[in-house]
Amino acid sequence: MKRWKKVLIFLTLGVFAAAQAFGLFLLVRTVPAETLTLSETALTLKMDEGRRVVHTVEPDRASTRLIKYKVTAPDGIVAWVDEQNEMIVALAPGACQVKATIDGLEAVVDVTVLEETVIAGEWIAENGTALSIGNDLSGTLDGAKTQWARAAFNDGEVKNTYRYTKLIAQDGTVLYYDRLNDSLRLDQNGAFVTLVRR
Repeated sequence: MKRWKKVLIFLTLGVFAAAQAFGLFLLVRTVPAETLTLSETALTLKMDEGRRVVHTVEPDRASTRLIKYKVTAPDGIVAWVDEQNEMIVALAPGACQVKATIDGLEAVVDVTVLEETVIAGEWIAENGTALSIGNDLSGTLDGAKTQWARAAFNDGEVKNTYRYTKLIAQDGTVLYYDRLNDSLRLDQNGAFVTLVRR
């Protein structure tokens, strides 16, 4: 008889704990979104630039995990949305529209991408490595003339390829532009050197 009492007590405690958990779930569960807004309605970006666009959903308890982005461009691929970093990435000159949707609501950003590249300028590293690069991706690296070309990522090279632009010089030197931090990483024989704007 004592054994059954112990089983009954454990069952009662289990049911009580399950009821508490279910009540907590009902308390914190999300509700449908009623409004969706974006921090920008129009953006002008340079080539290779990435700009974060913050979305706001009301009420506060509404789920934001179901937000989707779609890019519409009449002239091909102009921009893309890096959903991991919530960033609009400029890929080619032209115009496009980025639409965010959730629970039947939508918000739109009109995007114009210029022909100039955000990478153009003077860059320097702590070790003194200096880079100058123009809109045509020509320039100098430590005083030596260099021509860069955009390159595709190899599988497994980085987890989030839209965060970076990869450039390769004529001599095979590899350079990555980090859109999120506005910095360059130069691969010097397997060791990366970070360059910042001068």
